Amino acid sequence: MTISRHSLVLWMCVVLTQCCFMTALHGQILVGTVLDSRTNKPLPSVRLQILENKRGTLSRTDGSFMLPFGTRGTYTLRATLLGYAAVEEHITATSLDTIRIRIRLQQSAVRLAAARVETNRIAPENQPTQNVITLSAQELERSRGQTLGEALQNVAGVTLIQTGASIAKPVIRGLHSQRIVVVNAGVAQEGQQWGAEHAPEIDPFAPQRIEIVRGAAGVEYGAGAMGGVIRVLPHTLPRGAWFGGEAQAALFSNNSQGAVSLALEGGGLALLPDTVNTELHRLANGFGWRVQGSARKAGDSRAPSYVISNTGFQEINGSAAFGYEGERFGVEAYYSLFTTELGIFSGSHIGNLNDLLRAIASGRPLVESEWTYAINAPRQQISHDLWSVKAHYDADFGRFEAQYGWQQNNRAEFDSHNARVRGDSGVLTQSLLRPAMSLQLTTYSLDAKFRHKPLTIAPETVLTGVVGGSGTAQWNVQSGRAFLIPSFQAQSGGAYFIETLAMPDVIANAGLRYDSRYVSVVGSEFRDIPDTTQQFSSFSAALGVVMNFGLAIHNNDSTQAISQQTAEEKTIERPAFKPFSLALNLASAWRAPLVNEQFSEGVHHGTSQYEIGNPHLKPERSYSADATLTLRTEKVRLELSGYVNAIDNFIYLRPDAERPTVTIRGTFPTFFYTQTFALLRGVDASADALLSDNVRLGGTFSLVRGDNVTDSEPLIFMPADRLRAFIRYEAASLLGMTDVFAEASSTLVRTQDRFPANVDYAPPPSGYVVFDCAVGGRVEARGTRLSWNLSVRNVANTSFRDYLSRYRYFTDDAGRNVVLRVSVPFGDGG
Repeated sequence: MTISRHSLVLWMCVVLTQCCFMTALHGQILVGTVLDSRTNKPLPSVRLQILENKRGTLSRTDGSFMLPFGTRGTYTLRATLLGYAAVEEHITATSLDTIRIRIRLQQSAVRLAAARVETNRIAPENQPTQNVITLSAQELERSRGQTLGEALQNVAGVTLIQTGASIAKPVIRGLHSQRIVVVNAGVAQEGQQWGAEHAPEIDPFAPQRIEIVRGAAGVEYGAGAMGGVIRVLPHTLPRGAWFGGEAQAALFSNNSQGAVSLALEGGGLALLPDTVNTELHRLANGFGWRVQGSARKAGDSRAPSYVISNTGFQEINGSAAFGYEGERFGVEAYYSLFTTELGIFSGSHIGNLNDLLRAIASGRPLVESEWTYAINAPRQQISHDLWSVKAHYDADFGRFEAQYGWQQNNRAEFDSHNARVRGDSGVLTQSLLRPAMSLQLTTYSLDAKFRHKPLTIAPETVLTGVVGGSGTAQWNVQSGRAFLIPSFQAQSGGAYFIETLAMPDVIANAGLRYDSRYVSVVGSEFRDIPDTTQQFSSFSAALGVVMNFGLAIHNNDSTQAISQQTAEEKTIERPAFKPFSLALNLASAWRAPLVNEQFSEGVHHGTSQYEIGNPHLKPERSYSADATLTLRTEKVRLELSGYVNAIDNFIYLRPDAERPTVTIRGTFPTFFYTQTFALLRGVDASADALLSDNVRLGGTFSLVRGDNVTDSEPLIFMPADRLRAFIRYEAASLLGMTDVFAEASSTLVRTQDRFPANVDYAPPPSGYVVFDCAVGGRVEARGTRLSWNLSVRNVANTSFRDYLSRYRYFTDDAGRNVVLRVSVPFGDGG
């Protein structure tokens, strides 16, 4: 961390401290929840406003809100959300006690078709046929303190490439790294993501929700989104008089990890007294802000029978956002900082060829160590800064949106070679403080789009669309004694359009995009790499349709407004909806070969392998199709997806088991980049059934088949088949607690028996079964809600190795892990 980053963290702490003095500004409080009248699910981002004093706020992820009155009297509360009919409730405040209310919004006629599509997990407004899974704040709460990848591991079709406890990289339908786009706060994350052990540099406490797009999404997100997109969405800024925050903590037994997070947020009205003039009051009502910081520290991970030495890590992260939302115009600035130092498993760095072969064959590390928090070489230091400013303007004929982003990723790798050097101790100390290799990637990005106003072209038939463009400029600087990839600069740009036709039971869309990329590589005489310039360009296209069918289901629901004075019931007939939907998608996407794939030549310390690039690689081109059948009723949710993805010039790392590379820094497995025609196909399935009022039973299943068609053999490093089943008990209240749950689950992973013969350094490990359990709830005491959950991963402490683990040649995966998580909202958030 540089001095400027230390200053930023200190500034955030000062802001958090000063803001704590403002929690007592309000008088009487209105507390409530907003729900969808049909699905009974909480509605986030509902605008709630007291018409008499213009105070307002937005509902949170769980639909809850808190709004101060200021004085006694009769008030009108108005709730509005796009696609829902507005609701007004009259409330009389006669005392200083808290008034509680529950509001249910009914979907309006314009929203009906889109709402049915959303319930079938086809979410993006401009790409509604895409297969999308959303992880809500409640679901993310159960994995807080872990990596972004670990938060996604229970989603059907998603597996992980893991490199120790601190690095987990998501794999979607067999594809990962440069074929998956991670969008953080609206900006495509750029952080040396080509490395298998280079996980997304994102604070695990920062997201409010995460959306996973399974399948090609190259039209909207550009060249490279061949396997899918992960959208990391930060918290919505509060408005009005809201002021509150949340403190979170987590403890992990396996590596003795501790994690803490503190967040504060507020609206502009929280800073103003009630006596200010009306115009200033109106302007302040649109402002919102949020600051958040977190820290994690862990020691070595533990396998069931030994310590996985030098796998500790420590993180300091933070973010800040400030925005304004007016009648037609909105703007928001966002900054995030991610810093980590992590150890690389010392048993993966081997001194000679005989020891390498012996370590792979032994089944456990050759040298075992005592557990410690110390982080020694080999190790990495990583920091990632992201600045973003986005704005939108609502014109009479549509919406204009633009977002500017700046990112800088700094990665320093310290190898273990110097630790074995003999000589002057002062020289050795100075050498150990210098990284063997440093990479600094700076990225500028600009995205702009226009969404035209919905056009009614026939009764109950609406046409919506978006046209946009994006551009990036990058500079990657390599330095240090060791060499892996050369320095380079790159510029890219693209333009696209997507049109969507929505009818009551059918939604269809089509999109087309053109991208161009220019790369200039700085040569290296040491590795015999000449100065090189390249230009690539091509088109991406997508076509999709979703159809709702089946007998229409009608339900009744009630909406309640509850205060100390009145209790009023209103009966609302829910709109009819059809339980089945079928989504079909066709897409073609492409990506250019990356600099590391073409010109790498050296030891990749994070993965403990020697990598050799191929300057003759050609761009990849994919042709994909997928179909998703969904059933949703009040008690059952089923989803079955099948897909096929043919990729011409598929680029992959292939082991050379006959030629381990001996270097001055040790002996490492050799991998080289090559191309083939690849065919991937598979099935994802998920089920969730309500067996009784309190018990749910469900599970997920993922199967991927990848073939190297050119060489008539299976593709290497494809995820093994996996099945997860769970049973879950839920109670609204139990033993004095609310939102109580208890869950038991089991994950079965088959042995990967589809792999090329005589290619890898070791055969795939045996399949395994792990059992997990969890219990949690909320406790309310003295006006504070404390949420807690206790989970146990790998209850039986089973020894296993996952096929996609980067350390599987040398060590088992981590054993049993008991995790306690606690979160306490305060202020208006409590």
